[in-house]
Amino acid sequence: MSDVKYFNFPVTLLKELFEDKQKVLTDILYFALYSHSLKMDAEDLYSNSEFNKFKSAAKFYNVDLGGSDQDKKNKLKQGKALFDSIPANSPKVGLNISIFWDYYKNDKSDFDIACLAAYLAIKSILGTKPYCRTDNSFLWARMSGNDKAMKDVSELSEGVKKYANEYQTVKIKTALREGWKLVTYSRYTRGFFVSFTLDLPALIMEAETRRKSTKEKQYKQQEKDIVSQVLARLKEAPSYPLGSP
Repeated sequence: MSDVKYFNFPVTLLKELFEDKQKVLTDILYFALYSHSLKMDAEDLYSNSEFNKFKSAAKFYNVDLGGSDQDKKNKLKQGKALFDSIPANSPKVGLNISIFWDYYKNDKSDFDIACLAAYLAIKSILGTKPYCRTDNSFLWARMSGNDKAMKDVSELSEGVKKYANEYQTVKIKTALREGWKLVTYSRYTRGFFVSFTLDLPALIMEAETRRKSTKEKQYKQQEKDIVSQVLARLKEAPSYPLGSP
């Protein structure tokens, strides 16, 4: 069983990732700690149980909250406020804590940030599925912290707009394949297939099998529609008695 830990948070927190990486990552940290604290048993059930659960969550992730108890309580308050402000059914994603700390502690280029946003966007689209099909519109939307695909590039966050074109998106996908273990496939498909768990032959098999099944369903539906049209015309056509000239 893997011992890798993840900070889990709603993708809406990504909205200002390009504008203020440090603030967004801090929000992700406090949200994830508070969210996890709700699953913890308090070490002291007789006083400050919510606070103790928050500290227990920090201990679970090996996070040094630093400062005085009041500073820690302010971080708890910030995490709780974020948690309460976001609908429970908002799409969520998990970020490996080693990747989190790399981005939190180190300077990153704008393209590095775009790769992180795309990585998290694809993970949020996949959810628990081993693979899925998506498209650039939905990818860009999730990179912007939105639940649904956008109708126009103008609706994307300012940071994502720069990458909302085929050239930049291909560069991002290439980087994710080379350094983030993403597998993609897009031969004769609407959009593209993605996976972080299947290898390329397995993903191609799933995609081609799915396409064959879709074509068969489309053909059967087309056949059904034609039969219905023919029967309707026969029903409307005049009939003549046997032996009529």
